[in-house]
Amino acid sequence: MRKHYGWAIVLLGMTSAAHAAAPQPAAADPDAQNVQFDPSFFAGQTVDVTRFEHDNPVMPGTYMVDLYVNGELIGHRSVNFAAHGKSSAQPCLTRGLLEAAGVDLSQWQPAKADEQQCVNLAERIPGASLHYDSSTQHLELSIPQIALRHTDRGWIPPSRWDAGITAGILKYDFNAYRSMGNGAPDDSMYLGLMAGVNVGGWRFRERSALNYDEHGGMQWQQLDAYAQHDLTKWNSTLTLGDSSTTGDTFDSFALRGIQLGSDERMLPDSELGYAPVVRGVAHSNAKVEIRQNGYVIYQTTVSPGPFAIRDLNPTGYGGDLRVTITEADGTKRTYSVPYATVPQLLRAGASRYNFAVGQYRGYGEGPHARPYVFQGIYRRGINNLITGYGGIQASDGYMSALLGAALNTKYGAFALDVTGARTSIPYEPTQTGMSWRLSYAKSLPKTDTNLTVAAYRYSTAGFYSLQDAINARTAASLGSFPAQALYRSRSRVQLNINQPIGSGSLYAMGSLTDYWNRQGKDLQMQIGYSGTTHWGGYSLSLQRVRDSFGNVNNQVYASVSIPLGGSRIDHHPLFSDLDFSVAQGKSTTFNTSASGTAGHNNEWSYGLNAGYSGDNQSKSVGAYGTYNGPKGTVNASASAGSGNSQLSFGMSGSAVVHRGGITFGQAVGADDAIGLVRADGAKGAEVTNTPGVKVDGSGYAIVPFLTPYRENTLVLDPSQMSDNAELEETSEDVVPRAGAVVEAKFATKVGAPVVMRVKQANGEPVPMGADVLDVKRQKVGVVGQGGTVYVRGVSAKDPLTVRWSKQPNGTCSFGFTTDGKGHGIAQVCAAPAMQAEHAPSTTPPTVAKAAQS
Repeated sequence: MRKHYGWAIVLLGMTSAAHAAAPQPAAADPDAQNVQFDPSFFAGQTVDVTRFEHDNPVMPGTYMVDLYVNGELIGHRSVNFAAHGKSSAQPCLTRGLLEAAGVDLSQWQPAKADEQQCVNLAERIPGASLHYDSSTQHLELSIPQIALRHTDRGWIPPSRWDAGITAGILKYDFNAYRSMGNGAPDDSMYLGLMAGVNVGGWRFRERSALNYDEHGGMQWQQLDAYAQHDLTKWNSTLTLGDSSTTGDTFDSFALRGIQLGSDERMLPDSELGYAPVVRGVAHSNAKVEIRQNGYVIYQTTVSPGPFAIRDLNPTGYGGDLRVTITEADGTKRTYSVPYATVPQLLRAGASRYNFAVGQYRGYGEGPHARPYVFQGIYRRGINNLITGYGGIQASDGYMSALLGAALNTKYGAFALDVTGARTSIPYEPTQTGMSWRLSYAKSLPKTDTNLTVAAYRYSTAGFYSLQDAINARTAASLGSFPAQALYRSRSRVQLNINQPIGSGSLYAMGSLTDYWNRQGKDLQMQIGYSGTTHWGGYSLSLQRVRDSFGNVNNQVYASVSIPLGGSRIDHHPLFSDLDFSVAQGKSTTFNTSASGTAGHNNEWSYGLNAGYSGDNQSKSVGAYGTYNGPKGTVNASASAGSGNSQLSFGMSGSAVVHRGGITFGQAVGADDAIGLVRADGAKGAEVTNTPGVKVDGSGYAIVPFLTPYRENTLVLDPSQMSDNAELEETSEDVVPRAGAVVEAKFATKVGAPVVMRVKQANGEPVPMGADVLDVKRQKVGVVGQGGTVYVRGVSAKDPLTVRWSKQPNGTCSFGFTTDGKGHGIAQVCAAPAMQAEHAPSTTPPTVAKAAQS
């Protein structure tokens, strides 16, 4: 249709008033004037035109509309328009639709009526009215405020939360890396897997990782294996199995057991959080590996220059991240990224809780390595100024209690808490101690500065955290070394600042930590500035790392990025970069690169780079490429230099098993909601929400990272579809629960379009504006000028009916054939009493030639 039938669209558009693809007002506009038609203009045909006398009519049927209440968009809804003896069909406002619109149904009688029964809005709610605008397809409800339910901003009724369909999920993340120096290869490989099953509101997940390197061989680690279910009335989530506790009050730890806690995602926006951005600089096509709590949680390959990893999914909300950068020549740099939350103030009357009980999961071996533990945390917003919080931890030989308060003041947000702990260590005196923690956060609107400071200070050497206590008890029971020899943090200060300056932004972060039983302090500091000008972008950063043993590593990095291609760089960007870095005690490093994107949605990215290191006067060249397609992401890189070389290959994606088959797509998250688009025959349609995602040959597509408990609008772009299919609607709204696989079904018409001219037995064209019906009496088209009919997806084996009047002689039926190119040849459209007379026989029937395109 898109390529060959443009004239037909224009022609039929002249009669679109009768088509109902865009139904008109369901309530008459008081300013609208009635229009009377003279039927004599229809050349003697008695066409029923009374339905057109009150603006464009609404034909009975179900249509997608934009629902507005008092001028505010509620969402996209499917609304049934039913005939009620009027010239135009009226919208059927069901109780479910009105509840979604925010109407307070609590006082309606009967309280439990048929959800699908149509409600007379004006009778139920005095002063309420509705109006439909065909030009925008907006159904607008005007409802007095007293009849609306009080709802917080961003809140979606739980009745709309969709647990999704029964489905199996698999996510994979693979990266292989080889570096060669002096003829000796060094290979490593990482495969991260997440498998899951959703059934009956339960979500089962298992996360594991396979690591391989030349020195340690193959190692398999199971990170998590748990089942989850929403407890809607409590705005909470129940977790059973191997998981990790949240780290917003106590340090996070791995647990095998039961967790029950508040889920803030279920709350409205007005009652509403964190994973750090890992920044660094690579001098070559380098491997970046991130560990948390001893587990490898992320690995990727980055090109030369600065990088920022923003898509981490740590095993909890706390625990420092250990970052290792492995360059193409085998050199490694390791540093830590602090991971601590800022104060969590609550609104007055609000509360949060979390309880966990089970067995501690750790590395150690011995009688005290995996004790049973209990943790309870509770926070309460006392008023607008103060939030109180507390918690307890208990285990074999260990007990701690925390009490604190968070303050919201004009000088910033403060949180101060104190923790007391008592630890029994085998063969050692019982240890008791206290720990104070002060946190501060402030946003300065005048300068747009964001400042976060978190300070920890342990006042006595007798304070042990839960993890420290378990490690100490395990070590002491095995007699490997005295428990007092364990390094434990004594004081720690963290600082994070972000400050926009001019067209750029200044950031600074740092941490200083000292320990019991160890001399020296760990210092990590990074400060940088990045900005843009009319000719490109630039950045400058300084990094200093010093460990408690006195090892110091200082690094200065500068970069300039110049876009190539003039003003059209936003379509297929092409950049040229020059990087410069100096490391203390080492040489200067230069890197230059060119990078760009290609493809309809910039799904291809590529780059070439060359570098020079003054340390050994080595030179290197490299290249990389990435393809982000509908079935996943593939990347590769290669480089060669003076005596060394590097190769890497990576891929990531997902697969969803459902009743319609197996659908492959881009990577998904373990607890993130997934959209499963179903649009039969719509192969090639693009999901505009997620670049690169397209409907496959089976009519399905995976849309990752939907926002749970919020309305997500999925939109299809039909421009890349075949001409043999047509979308009846291009958007669908879904409200998934966390981890759900929700199906978004798009109505389609599948089949080749057919255009033909239809004549009656007397040789006259069938009347313009008449409806065209299939054998099921469903409307499939409207007659255009000169008897032109355009239909799609109808079988040539079944006759079609033309209806232009309610009178007995106001209908006729005809059969047709097609030439396979969209042109149809229609038989005479005969009235019911005449159909036998004009039935096919050995004599060729009278036909009307196909319209010429």
